[in-house]
Amino acid sequence: MKTKHTDTRTSLELALKRLQADVPLTVPKGGKISIAAVAREAGVSHATIHNRYPDIAEQIRGIVKQTTSASPALQKNQHDIAATLSRLRQENARLKSDLARSQSLNYRLLKENEALRASVKAS
Repeated sequence: MKTKHTDTRTSLELALKRLQADVPLTVPKGGKISIAAVAREAGVSHATIHNRYPDIAEQIRGIVKQTTSASPALQKNQHDIAATLSRLRQENARLKSDLARSQSLNYRLLKENEALRASVKAS
């Protein structure tokens, strides 16, 4: 005989599998796996997982820990990307400043050229 307890357990297990496969039904795709996310996906409160299904809570924590333990390489990659982005932003600002100076100089030279042509025509 199926009880509400086994139905909830099944819902939680299926929700966790869907999140791991990145095919959730209710939470946004690509989200982090967490107890709260599994609870939302299963349609229960996160307290239900903590209080009634500590084994599932521990399983979720294990998955989260595995995900974050592979993280040092990812963190280094993110740090490298952030450093490159910062450097490129500085270069972009410098280039914009150089462009503005060049445009100003070009405009001044254009006006001087017009004045010289006008004086040559007048003489």
